[in-house]
Formats: sequence, C-alpha cells, structure tokens
Amino acid sequence: MGSSNCGLPRWTLAMSALLPIVGAVLVAAGVVFAQTLSECQTMRENQRRTARANAEQEMGRCREDRQCVTEARSRMENSMERIDEATSACRARARSQIKAEPPPYLHWKPGDPSPQAKDGRLYLMSCGGKVLGLYKRGSAREVELKTYPDNCIPVEDWGPAGPPEPSTSDEGKPCTLGNGVDGYRPGWIWGGVCQPAH
Repeated sequence: MGSSNCGLPRWTLAMSALLPIVGAVLVAAGVVFAQTLSECQTMRENQRRTARANAEQEMGRCREDRQCVTEARSRMENSMERIDEATSACRARARSQIKAEPPPYLHWKPGDPSPQAKDGRLYLMSCGGKVLGLYKRGSAREVELKTYPDNCIPVEDWGPAGPPEPSTSDEGKPCTLGNGVDGYRPGWIWGGVCQPAH
C-alpha cells in the first residue's frame, strides 16, 4: 500500500474522508424521523459528539504532521456545518408541524372529555365551545366541573371578574359562586340569585 503525506495508509485516509459523508447521509436520514424540537437538538448533539470523536481519532493518528491535522480539522468543521444545516432543516420541519396542528379544543362538543393542552393541563370549556381557562387533573376546578352536566361550564365568558351574575331567566340552571380569589364553587340559580349547591 502507498502512503500519503500524513504518513498514514491511503485506505485510512479514504475511510476518514468518507466518515463525514456517511455521517451527513445518516444525519439527513435521521432528520426525517425527528418530530420535535427537542429530538432535533438531541440528534444534533449526538451527531456532533460522534463527528468530534472521529476527528480527534484521526488527528491522533496524524501524530505531529501539521498538514494532516489541519486537513482532519477542516473535515471535522465541514461535518459540523452539515450537521448544523441538517438540524436547522429539522427544526424548521418541527416548527411547521407545531403550527399546522389544530388546537385540541377545535371539535370539542358538550359531553366530550375536556381537551388536553400540551403541558398536560385540561381546557375548561363553556357549553358553547369557548375556552374559559385551564386546570390541572385532580384540582378543585375538575371536581367543580363534574357537578355540571355535559362536562362544561354554562357561561360563555368569565372575563377578568369571574363568572357573570345570573338572571331570572336562568332559573334552575347551574351557576358558579365565588370571587376568583378564593376559588369558585358550583351552585344553582333560584330567584335570580346563584345559590350554593347542597
């Protein structure tokens, strides 16, 4: 076998030159399967770590040949650039998937289970299909919601002051008591006033 200017066999240099190319192909293949921004970032970190380790091995084989070390470093930097470009494309795809997803409450109807937000909380829905807020599983809000029929609150907008005051036309309908500071609790409208549920 012939040797190169780095003092290494040609097949070793050929293999080390192919590693970044193979790595770039694997990056491109791996990006297709990444679904989230965190998966894109994890994939980037793993691939950069692998590329750096390969380059350090190659530079270690160069011993003290400066040109060989410079070439190995250049190949590593090119690999890192390709990995970063592939990661940018992965992130763009992940962001487009996030934007394309409809909100979980889009097709909600009274009687359906509460739609779940990405952070695990549940949407508090009005019976007209409007989002009134978010609550956590097992919270007092969930207990309160179970006192209403159809898994919804019979108001359309609470606004900053909380639930609206009932009118006499709402006689016998469920309502919500409380000032928002101490929380809300269920009630029923009798005589135009929201009375505590017993």
